[in-house]
Amino acid sequence: MSDALTPILTSVSALLHDVDRERELGAATMKELSRELESRYARMQQSEQRYRLLFDESPMAMFALTRDDHRIIAWNRAAETTFGHLEKDVLNAPIASLQLFGSGHCQLTLMLASNVALPESGVPTDATMHARDGRELDAEVMFHTVVLKEHEAVIVNVRDVTVERASIRARAESEARFRAFFEYAGIAIHVLSFDGIILEANPASQELLGFSPSDVVGRAAVSLSPEEDIEAAREFGRELRTGERDSITIERRFFHKEGHIVWGQLTVSRVTHGGEACMIGMIQDITERKRMEGQLLKQAFQDDLTGLANRVLFRDRLGHALDRRRRGDSRVAVILLDLDGFKRVNDSLGHAVGDELLQLVGRRIASTVRAGETVARLGGDEFAVVIESVEQGDDPDVLAERLLVLLRTPMRIGGREVVVGVSIGIAVASPTDDEETVLRNADTAMYAAKSSGKACVRRFDPTMHRDAMEWLELESDLRRGMDRHEFFLEFQPLMRIKSGRVKGFEALIRWNHPKRGYVVPGLFVPIAEETGMIVPIGRWVLMEACRQAARWAPSAGEELSVSVNVAAKQLDGETLIEDTRAALQVSGLDPRRLILEITESDVMRTPELALAKLHALKALGIKLAIDDFGTGYSSLSHLQYFPVDELKIDRSFVSRIEDGVREAAFVRTIVSLAKSLNVEVVAEGIEATGQQQFLRSIGCDFGQGYLYSRPLPASDVDAFVKQSTPVRSRIAASTNTLV
Repeated sequence: MSDALTPILTSVSALLHDVDRERELGAATMKELSRELESRYARMQQSEQRYRLLFDESPMAMFALTRDDHRIIAWNRAAETTFGHLEKDVLNAPIASLQLFGSGHCQLTLMLASNVALPESGVPTDATMHARDGRELDAEVMFHTVVLKEHEAVIVNVRDVTVERASIRARAESEARFRAFFEYAGIAIHVLSFDGIILEANPASQELLGFSPSDVVGRAAVSLSPEEDIEAAREFGRELRTGERDSITIERRFFHKEGHIVWGQLTVSRVTHGGEACMIGMIQDITERKRMEGQLLKQAFQDDLTGLANRVLFRDRLGHALDRRRRGDSRVAVILLDLDGFKRVNDSLGHAVGDELLQLVGRRIASTVRAGETVARLGGDEFAVVIESVEQGDDPDVLAERLLVLLRTPMRIGGREVVVGVSIGIAVASPTDDEETVLRNADTAMYAAKSSGKACVRRFDPTMHRDAMEWLELESDLRRGMDRHEFFLEFQPLMRIKSGRVKGFEALIRWNHPKRGYVVPGLFVPIAEETGMIVPIGRWVLMEACRQAARWAPSAGEELSVSVNVAAKQLDGETLIEDTRAALQVSGLDPRRLILEITESDVMRTPELALAKLHALKALGIKLAIDDFGTGYSSLSHLQYFPVDELKIDRSFVSRIEDGVREAAFVRTIVSLAKSLNVEVVAEGIEATGQQQFLRSIGCDFGQGYLYSRPLPASDVDAFVKQSTPVRSRIAASTNTLV
C-alpha cells in the first residue's frame, strides 16, 4: 500500500467506525424509548384503574356523558343508590330520558345543547333532582369538563343534601319557635352555660325578679339565690353537668332587685341551643303558694290557742326522740296531763275564761321543763311533755310532781281566782317501744291517775292494761265474725252545702257481735289493722258498698256517689287495685260513682309509692279523696302531684270553727288551697248550723255530720234521698240541734 492511500484508508476506517457507533447508539435509544413507552402505558393503565376505582367507589353520585350527543358513558354505584337507575339500564341513554332534573327539558341538556358555559369546575350548584321512584332530592351538583378519547365529555358529581337541608330547616324552625317562646313566655327563662353563667334572660325574668336582662347576663346564676339554697342544690348541678341527669326541678328562693325574696320552682334542663349544648332554667313564681303553705304548716303544727306544739308536731318530735334513743344510751319519757275540773270552769265562767286558763297552763308547763323539751297541747284540756333524755330513773316523776304542785296554785283570770287540778300519767319508753306505744302507755297511766281520785301522778305499769285479754278475745271473735257474716254497713250522707241535696254516702262498717251486741268501730278496727284482718274486711266493705250503691236511685237526676275508706295495709298491699276492679265489675257500678278515701298520714308515709298506687287506681275511672286532711304531713309540693279529687277536712278543725277567728282562718286556708288545686272540699263532723253557714260562706263544697244525719241503715238510704230537700229546710230553721 502506497503512502498516498494511507490517509484515505484512515478516513474511511474512521467513517465506518462512526457508522457502527451510530448504529449501536440508535439501537440503544430504540430500546430505551420502547421501555419508556411501555412504562408510560403501564402507568396510564394504573391511572385509569385508579380513576375507575375512585369513580365506582365514590360515596358521591357520579356520572359522565358526552358533550355532543349528551349520552351517558359512565354511571357509578352511588348514582344507582341515589337515583334508583342501574348502570346497565342507563349506559348510552340520553341524559334527558332519565328526567333527573324533573319533567320537561333537562336543565343540563339545555346547557349542553346551547353551548352555554357550564358552571366553574368544582363550584357546586344547587339543584332539585328526581329519583326513579319520584322522590324529590335537594342536591349540590358540580360539573367537570374532560377529554376522553379525543372527545369532550362532562363528569357530573351529585351530593344528596336532602336530609342536611331538612335538618337545617328544622333547626331554623326550632330556633324560631324557641325564640318566640323565650320572648313571650309568662315564666322567667335563663339560658345558662354549663359553669352556671347566665347567657340570656327573657322579659318575664325582669317581671319576676326586677333585674333587666343586661343586669343578669354574664352573672353566675347562683348569685341570685341565698347561699343555703345554693348549697342544697349543688349536687343536682353536678349531675346535670356530667350528664347523669337531663333535668331537675327544685324549689328555691331568689333575690328581687328591690330586696325582698321571691320563691320559684326552678326547672333546669340540658338542651342544644343554637347548635351548642347548654342549660335552660325556667322559674315559675310560687311565692304566694309558699306563703299559703307556710301559713297552713304553721297552723297545722302549732296549737292556735296556746302557741305550743299540737298533736301532729308532738308525735313528730316524739318519733325523732325515739330514733335518737335507738342510736344512743338515753331513755325517752312522755308525761301526759289532763286538767281536772276544766269543763266546770268553761261552763260556769265562759269560753273566754277557759281559753285564758289553757293559755296560762301552757305557759306554766313550758316554764318548768328544760330547754329543748317539747311541750304540746294535744287537744281540749290535755297537755303533754316529751323528755328526750332521762338521766335518772325518777326524772319524769320529779318533773311531774313539780307540775302537779305548780298547776294546783290558784290562777287569777279576769279578776277571778281559778283553781284546777291535774291528773298526770308517765310512760318511759322501752327499747322496742314506738311512739304509738309510748303514747298509749302514758294515756293508760293518766286514766289510772283519774281513776285514783284525780290530782295525782301515775307511772305506767303493764298491769294497767286490763283490756289485754279483751283484745285477744275480740281478735278471735273478729276472725269468726267474718265467717259468720256479722258485719254490716251503714251509710252517712254527704250533702251539698249550697243546695242541701244529697251528693252521696260514706260507707261505714258495723259489727253486730252475737254476745256483746253492737261493737263500736273504734274498738275492733284497730285490732283488724294490727292483725292484718283489715285487708279481707276492707275487701268485703268495698264489694258490699259498690253492690248497695248500684241499687240507689238518682237524686235530682244525678247519680249518687259512694265513699269507701281504705286502710293503710290495703294501700300498702298488692290486691287493692284488683279488689277495686272486681268490686266494680261484679256490682256493675259506674266507676265515676266510687270514691276511695285514704288518710293523709297514710299517703305521706311513702309518697312516691303511694303516688304510683293512686295513679293506678285513677286509671280505673274512680275518684280519690284525702281523708282527715290537716292532721298529717302534707304540703302542696307533694299534694299538687297527687291525682286527688277531694279533700276531707278533719272534724277536729270543723268543731273549732266557732271558737275564734284563728280557727276559722285555718279552715278558710284549707278551702282556699284546695280550690287553687281544683280539688273539691268535704267538711267532716258538721254538728251546728253556724258551722254550716260559715262553710257555705267560704265556698266549701260538701258537708257531712250529725247536723244532716247520723249513719243510716242501707234500707233507709232511698227514703233519705227523697226527703233531702225538706232536710235542707229543716237545717236552715234549726239552731245548733243534731238531726
